Amino acid sequence: MSSQAQPVAQTQAQDAFKSIPKAFMESVERLADKPAYFVRGETGWDATSWTEYGEQVRNAAKALLALGVNPGDAVCILSYNRPEWTIMDVAAMMIGAVPTGIYWTAAAPEINYILRHSQGRILLAETKAQLKGIGEQSENMRHLRKVIRLDGRVENPDQYTWASFMSLGENSPGLDAELDQRLSDIAAEDIALQIYTSGTTGLPKAVQISHRAIRAESDALNLAFKPTPADRYISYLPMAHIAEQCGTIIQACDTGYPVYYAKSVTSLGEHLPEVRPTVTFGVPRIFEKIHEKVEKQLNKEKGFKGKLIQWSLQTSKDWYGQTLNGKSAGLMLNLKKKVANRLVLDKIKHKIGLDKMRMFVSGGAPVSKRVLEAFTGLDIVIREVYGQSENCGGATINIIGSTRLGSVGKPMEGVTIKIAADGEILCKAGTNFSGYAHDPASTDEALRDGWLYSGDIGYLDKDGYLFITGRKKEIIITSGGKNISPALLEQDLMELPMVEYAVVAGNNQTFLSALITIDGVMAQRFATENNIKPEDVLKSDQLRSVIQAGINKVNARHSRVERIRKFEILPDGFSIQTGELTPTLKIRRAKVLNNHADALENIYKHDA
Repeated sequence: MSSQAQPVAQTQAQDAFKSIPKAFMESVERLADKPAYFVRGETGWDATSWTEYGEQVRNAAKALLALGVNPGDAVCILSYNRPEWTIMDVAAMMIGAVPTGIYWTAAAPEINYILRHSQGRILLAETKAQLKGIGEQSENMRHLRKVIRLDGRVENPDQYTWASFMSLGENSPGLDAELDQRLSDIAAEDIALQIYTSGTTGLPKAVQISHRAIRAESDALNLAFKPTPADRYISYLPMAHIAEQCGTIIQACDTGYPVYYAKSVTSLGEHLPEVRPTVTFGVPRIFEKIHEKVEKQLNKEKGFKGKLIQWSLQTSKDWYGQTLNGKSAGLMLNLKKKVANRLVLDKIKHKIGLDKMRMFVSGGAPVSKRVLEAFTGLDIVIREVYGQSENCGGATINIIGSTRLGSVGKPMEGVTIKIAADGEILCKAGTNFSGYAHDPASTDEALRDGWLYSGDIGYLDKDGYLFITGRKKEIIITSGGKNISPALLEQDLMELPMVEYAVVAGNNQTFLSALITIDGVMAQRFATENNIKPEDVLKSDQLRSVIQAGINKVNARHSRVERIRKFEILPDGFSIQTGELTPTLKIRRAKVLNNHADALENIYKHDA
């Protein structure tokens, strides 16, 4: 190809490729006065139109240009979910910069690490508390130039309020041409964003994701969910996580559905009946909390009404047992299901705000099969998805007409899954990441011959559904040389009614043990029902007997070497603050085992 023909071919390829920022501008033009997002005000949800949203993003993009942000520069965002998060994210992508989310729960050392490692030029921060401890060491601030604060305060010339930052763009009409050129120059393999992993096994890695990858992910999700501007999405999980970015930013920009920004995670229960979302992402603990709340209310009903509720729940479970894989339930069961919906189920769903939900998606960790089945009793199907930051969060999914409870579904469009000889799940897809920033060794380990080596263990059943059984790095090797994946054991333990979290231990030991935390609400209820002082319930013989009985049932479903022989009920639950949970509520095993080394030592002190 001649030197003259090459730029022409490159330009044609760029014209054919529609980046998410380009799709965003098309949504702005197409949807104009329709609502793009909602914020909860004093009396209700306040809407912002797509036209205004587009102006906000363009002004933010011009403000970044005015501050000297170049293509490839990292723009860090440290905030709870709110429109400014998304505006800054899309604006950064639009000019070829790289939005980089930081979990709002992150402590100063982690924030400093990400600022230093990402070489972040701009930081958008929500509160003064988040800035405390940042930059105390000069190397953390080597690249950082400006801080934009959402609390309306400034303390030095390098800080802007959101209003003063946006005014830079509003007062710079001469930058429109440069902005349009930057948007036009976006190439498929340019880095669109980076996600810092939650660090379950060490320091966070910077997962670099290209515009090609997020376009492929959005295309695959469009085929799976078929979202439209008529859908409603509620944003409440950390946007530093790839899954929430897919829902709040990537898919919303691409398809045009409005986003409702929750006031907080704990406000979700009050928001659901107000918003009545149609498509929403969740993590297992969210579904478990919803189930516990609904179950508690339904169990209060006695007599004929109570029997009718139980009949309706069972009818719906039976109906979904037949139809999840696209089979017919038959005339009689269809009729019973309609009666159950009309008399009971529709009313329950309406009360909790899930009556319009058509795609309730879960990821990040397995949902208990007991909870999955309980939701089908409510006429709600939780569609489990599997993916990692390294493949844009979605590689397999359960969809309408093709769902198998307990699996994470089948490969999405454009994704190939295979299982290595050692059981590791490998993924080849356009959604695969470009590499880890500043870490070629880890990149080479994860990406080999076009395959992403996930680090997860699993299998494909005869119908092509993928099942996850554990993580390679979490395999327990007993002193007898047996290799045991703790994930399924822990999932079984967490299905016990009283158990909130469970971590199985036993590396280099002769038997397995478990560290268990008890759900606080259920512990108080147990104390009341058994006449135990609330402060004594976790140490009570009655509670230990109940947990032991549950463990005996779990053990009966597993081989001898996989059985739990001893357990310890911990006095406190796991939390993000102690480092034992990630911001998406996944367990950090190493941290738990380290924090509770004394409890484990006590368990194995008299090895029996």
